[in-house]
Amino acid sequence: MKSKGKLIRWNEDRGFGFIKSSNIKDDLFIHISELKKMTRGPKLNDVIYFDVTSDGSGKTKAINASIEGVSEKSIKSYRKKTNNLFSYLIEIVLIFSIVLVAYSTYPLWSSLFLNSLPVNLVNEDFSGYRCEGKHYCSQMTSCKEARFYLKNCPNVQIDGDNDGVPCESQWCN
Repeated sequence: MKSKGKLIRWNEDRGFGFIKSSNIKDDLFIHISELKKMTRGPKLNDVIYFDVTSDGSGKTKAINASIEGVSEKSIKSYRKKTNNLFSYLIEIVLIFSIVLVAYSTYPLWSSLFLNSLPVNLVNEDFSGYRCEGKHYCSQMTSCKEARFYLKNCPNVQIDGDNDGVPCESQWCN
């Protein structure tokens, strides 16, 4: 037969407390894991039903506990929570996959975007520029010059991420 007592102290942060029972001399330790089947957590002055056990050092504690007037979780509600967790996991994997595909095709997207711009923005006036053997962003003097070199000059190394935007750190941010 289960013993009965009242919850007299409870530490929510650490998940334990003490029960006062008329048939046990000292306050009895109880851990939240012994109330895991309950639909809500314990509150001060709750009536608790429990079994008593002692560890190897002679300390006693409450086990197999329940709170009077509080229903236990059913297996059905546990399955529902598990299914929700599974669906969240599926959603996270799906979102991660979409982001990965989008990231890996970003250069393609940027070229599609440039092709959809009005001609006057894509065909920029680069008069005054010519290929003079510059290969790096540190040799450029403007974003416009970097765009000219990327579009017209061979062997430039000014678009490290291949997104069609040259010298993003120095000029074209």
